[in-house]
Amino acid sequence: MESGPRLGLSATPVRAGDPVGTAVVFDYFDGVVPPPFTLYDAIKSGTLTQYAYHVCRVNLDKDEQDQWNSLTREIRKQFAQSLATKNPQPEAALRLKHLLIRRARIVKSAREKVEAAVSVVTKAFRRGQHWIVYCDDQVQLAEVRDALRSAGCPDVLEYHTAMSGDPRRTLELFETQGGIVVSIRCLDEGVDIPAVSHALILASSKNPREYVQRRGRVLRKSHGKSLSHIYDIVVTPLFDPNEPPALALLEGELSRAIAFGQNAINPGCITDLQRLAIEHGLDWTNLTIAGLEDDEEDKEHHE
Repeated sequence: MESGPRLGLSATPVRAGDPVGTAVVFDYFDGVVPPPFTLYDAIKSGTLTQYAYHVCRVNLDKDEQDQWNSLTREIRKQFAQSLATKNPQPEAALRLKHLLIRRARIVKSAREKVEAAVSVVTKAFRRGQHWIVYCDDQVQLAEVRDALRSAGCPDVLEYHTAMSGDPRRTLELFETQGGIVVSIRCLDEGVDIPAVSHALILASSKNPREYVQRRGRVLRKSHGKSLSHIYDIVVTPLFDPNEPPALALLEGELSRAIAFGQNAINPGCITDLQRLAIEHGLDWTNLTIAGLEDDEEDKEHHE
């Protein structure tokens, strides 16, 4: 049904991994109104704060790398079978999706991330600051929360849909007093706390919609805030002479990191990412247009 003139406002009009859905949206709204107002434009105009981007590297341990390699072999096998089948069944596509999700979880929940989180926070956190630490699931959240408290970090709060306390009271306390909120996806959208100045990302999908939301969360203007900081834990594979290099792992991590680093005030972060790509023989140009792995899991797993 025709509704007359239409206007939609979105920082992420392109639906990642869904060209058909994207085409429907663009057709309905008759494309993007030129010129697009980019993140660079928003920072330059003072609508958003400038930000520094900090990459922290961790490795998979041997057990995690073995799991990654095993799942990768199975993914390649399933994919080859689907290409050889003239009429692939929906069940085959579902099996492949579940394998990709399981592999993505290995990276998101890498054990070294907890230690890295404690290292970043204990070195950089100052009382009165507002930090959000993004975790993958309840298990990782509990591990990070307990590790931070054991390390003597003050004002560590948690926020998620299954929490026992009052979520609104938690956010009110955080907004007025500052501190560190350990959260899952439920702080990605719908909660406005402009005072947030630091984000530590332990787990992220490669869907731009998610990381654009997270970046926007920390770049909002607030009294006394002139610069924001984003810390990103990037997982790199272990070298195994008996296995092909796990380049898919690093490609996914770097494609997200490049998007974060492109508008940061510290261009050296991009240089560090380029060096990491060279170390592993990756084509930098291809990384900037890397595709998405289907790692969108059931929200109940996270929250």
